[in-house]
Amino acid sequence: MNGIEGIVLTFLLNALWQIPAVVGAGLLGARLLRRAPARQRHALWLAVAASCLALPAASLWRPGSAASPPVVSASAPQPTDAVPAPAAPAPRPARYAPATGAAVAAGYALLLLLQGFRLARAWRRTLSLARRARPLDVPQRAVPLVARCRQALGVGPVALLASGEVAGPVTLGALRPSILLPTRFLDEASPDEALSALGHEMAHVRRRDYAANLLCEALLLPVAFHPAVRLVRRRLAETREMACDEAVLETLLGRRSYARSLLSLAAGAAGLPRPTHTLGVVDAHTLEVRMKRILESGPRLGARRARALLGAALLLLAGIALAASGVTVRAVAADARGDLRPFVGTWSADWAPDPKDGDKKVRVLDLEVHPDGRIVETWYKYLKGGGAPQKLVVPVTDYAIEGRTLKFNVRVEKFALPDKPAGTAELRESLELQGGDDAVWRSLSNSYVDALKKRGEPVPPPPPPTPMKRQP
Repeated sequence: MNGIEGIVLTFLLNALWQIPAVVGAGLLGARLLRRAPARQRHALWLAVAASCLALPAASLWRPGSAASPPVVSASAPQPTDAVPAPAAPAPRPARYAPATGAAVAAGYALLLLLQGFRLARAWRRTLSLARRARPLDVPQRAVPLVARCRQALGVGPVALLASGEVAGPVTLGALRPSILLPTRFLDEASPDEALSALGHEMAHVRRRDYAANLLCEALLLPVAFHPAVRLVRRRLAETREMACDEAVLETLLGRRSYARSLLSLAAGAAGLPRPTHTLGVVDAHTLEVRMKRILESGPRLGARRARALLGAALLLLAGIALAASGVTVRAVAADARGDLRPFVGTWSADWAPDPKDGDKKVRVLDLEVHPDGRIVETWYKYLKGGGAPQKLVVPVTDYAIEGRTLKFNVRVEKFALPDKPAGTAELRESLELQGGDDAVWRSLSNSYVDALKKRGEPVPPPPPPTPMKRQP
């Protein structure tokens, strides 16, 4: 990778396609859970939100995403039937012009800064709103309603504050949640409306929804540019509010009474602004879908079956996320590898396998360097008894030029040494120009041999530098 531009572009390129993949998995899982309690669906969308950030972030730590990708050794592989666990696939390089990379990175940084500023400003305004609010004097007739809500929802003492700046009941506060009510709300609301509003907001307090929502907003900032993330945020809001609705329906009110109360509360707050980053019972963005859910009369899943389906949905999400993580893109500056033109051509190395044959040599290695950046390495293996040699053709996965030296990486799926099981090897090699049509090939590293060394197994010495000639 090439500096901060490469890191940013790698993150963005992988986010562009990985996020729709996990959101699609979330939609399939939500389909499975359509009759399950809203808290199960909310848990699924929290997992989707985490995956939206984790997948593209993980691509920055994939093999080959560092400045010096792993590369290869030059021992000719001996095919065998034993194949150990394959190594993770190397990221696919995506070339970009340095000017383009710098512009995209700067634009993304500016967007991230603006979004972070908006989130911080909304949070400060919410804190300021809480500071300006005053403790609420609960009317005597409403005291039993407040106590009933606390007991039904299992909530301890929670601060009730009065504010003239809110149109309806809202919850705020990450560490010490509190409920803000319009100044005369409890004086004017009917018992059902008071139970609906207080019960809903206390459900938010019990679930710690404000803290969870703030954390989600912060974690999704790096990927907030993606249209699919907007869908995730909307589904999180819907399922969060539905979970609180269900808590009220299970403990305090019937469906029709609760629905009428919500409509009445929403009508009273219509057209009035709601403070940002607060959680409210009359959230207009989710009210329509919530009302449909409240009034649904179809059968609901039991707790055990809902948990089983949630597990299945999470497994589906994990499987698609794992598959998506296996195919990543790595941004590489187009000019970061240097000028390939001096190396273009077919380079060949010959070897005398038997000194008794005098000067008779056979072809052992070809390296084809194309002007468009394609590089292909071909190894030749000769069997006893003669006949045509076997060829092992491997494309170069990446390269870089340092002065008169071309360093490149190749990946061999079935690399083996005598009496050793075959395995995947990442090889790093180089071709150093000597002048004219002469060059020297060298093996720099071999991940297969390095693994054997770490286990204390004996390995042969690396192949010596090999002279090569450019073919006319």
